[in-house]
Amino acid sequence: MFCKNCGEKLETPNQKFCASCGSEISNIPAAPQTPQAPQLKVERYQAPSAVRSVPVYESKPIRVGGPGPHSKKCFAFSIVSLGLAGAGFIFGGGNFFSLLMPYSPYPGISIVVFGLILGVILNVTGLVFGILSRTNSSKAGRNEPINGLEKVGSVFAVFGIVTNSIPLAAAAVNLVITLISALMIIPYYP
Repeated sequence: MFCKNCGEKLETPNQKFCASCGSEISNIPAAPQTPQAPQLKVERYQAPSAVRSVPVYESKPIRVGGPGPHSKKCFAFSIVSLGLAGAGFIFGGGNFFSLLMPYSPYPGISIVVFGLILGVILNVTGLVFGILSRTNSSKAGRNEPINGLEKVGSVFAVFGIVTNSIPLAAAAVNLVITLISALMIIPYYP
């Protein structure tokens, strides 16, 4: 054993006082005191991590609720588009089929042309409403909660656009047929 105060070796294990310095010795064995060297702080090199930081963005709030104004407009415009497609077919479609027959039951070509013009106007207006419905559908998708009214309106709008475009193409064909028949001067037999 060694003295805690001076570090001198004790001669007997149960010695109460140090023979060199005279300090009291406890029964706990003490280690010799050595002057302490200053501790050096060792820093380890840390290699940069392969994991990159990911920017965190604010999450968008979940939109809840019923259909908003864009969804309602989308549905209403699609219904109007389909209605105008039907009206355009009624007024212009019958005239189209009558021109395909060589002998028209109409008394003159002016009624046919009037029906075609009215049908074209109705179909162009229906096409515009179909496009407006699709525009409101995309606005509803960005700004409003997901709802069935917008989805139904979007599907109806596509049908409205298609059903309004077909008679317009048929009217263009009809116009060509009318011009050709007028130039050839087909006699009319009642």
